[in-house]
Amino acid sequence: MGRLKLEQQGKVEQAGVRGNEIREVAEQKNEDAARSAEAVFSIEGVDDDDRAAVEAAVSESSGIAKALAESEIRAPGAEVGESLNETSRESNEYANQEFADAQTAAEMSGDYSDVGSGLSSSLEQSGQEFQEIAGASDTLNAELQEMFAQQASQLEGAFG
Repeated sequence: MGRLKLEQQGKVEQAGVRGNEIREVAEQKNEDAARSAEAVFSIEGVDDDDRAAVEAAVSESSGIAKALAESEIRAPGAEVGESLNETSRESNEYANQEFADAQTAAEMSGDYSDVGSGLSSSLEQSGQEFQEIAGASDTLNAELQEMFAQQASQLEGAFG
């Protein structure tokens, strides 16, 4: 496999690793928020001051959860998405170039037609491989973005 294809596949794999890291952080933040929410909601204020303090704690915790969802999930997730979109775009550009070159090679004639035919077939296959990389990038991006959105929403809603 060519250097460019390996680079493109490496980019997709790196984004997947980064996505898993973000998922692990998100899961940990959600577990922490759930434990905190359980604790704060189990407090029963006896008088108005206690109830107000509990409501303030819930409000402050909700704000913290929303900030964490943005800084720990949404923003890094958007960076991963941008990287995967760029990889997909580049791979599609490479595929299009390979297909154009395959067409040019197929047009070789005379004594060179056998060479052109073989080259055209090889370039077509290479173009298809680039398209597969782009497809894998798009699929991974869609899966990760859905997971990031779910994790962020869960965290944001932990306190009400």
